[in-house]
Amino acid sequence: MTLFWVILAGASVGIIFDFYRTFRRWQGWGRIVTFVGDIVFSFVALTILFWFFEKANALAFRSYIMWGSLLGLVLYLRLLSRFSVRGFFGIYGILTYFARLIQKGIKIPIRGLFMLMRPPYAMLRWFSLLVYRITEVILFEPIMGLKKRMKALLNHLLPPKTNG
Repeated sequence: MTLFWVILAGASVGIIFDFYRTFRRWQGWGRIVTFVGDIVFSFVALTILFWFFEKANALAFRSYIMWGSLLGLVLYLRLLSRFSVRGFFGIYGILTYFARLIQKGIKIPIRGLFMLMRPPYAMLRWFSLLVYRITEVILFEPIMGLKKRMKALLNHLLPPKTNG
């Protein structure tokens, strides 16, 4: 029974490895994210091995535990890895399909809202430009005219200095 748990530990690490490998390829990670992912995978693999080794013989590390888990990993990689990789990529394809479907489902109401809001926004833009131009005529031009008149008054009261 102990050998069963040890071989199952190696196969479990193989499954997690295939999941991580296919997920990394599917996402197209760069160097830094891959490095962090490798560290996380190592911790997960150690946790799995720790759990199975505890089940097998209360963490008494013997050489047959290492050889058994290595045997389980090799058997998994030789016999079942191809099928699990295809399965994982199939799952990722389904996830991608549903994500695109949800994205399209969200875009349709937003586009409809844009189409509904286009005429009121155009009228609001036209109205705000009209108010701006009216305010410009009522306030801005008299203020600028006042500025010119004050300059002229100052030039009249204080004539320019001449050398002489």
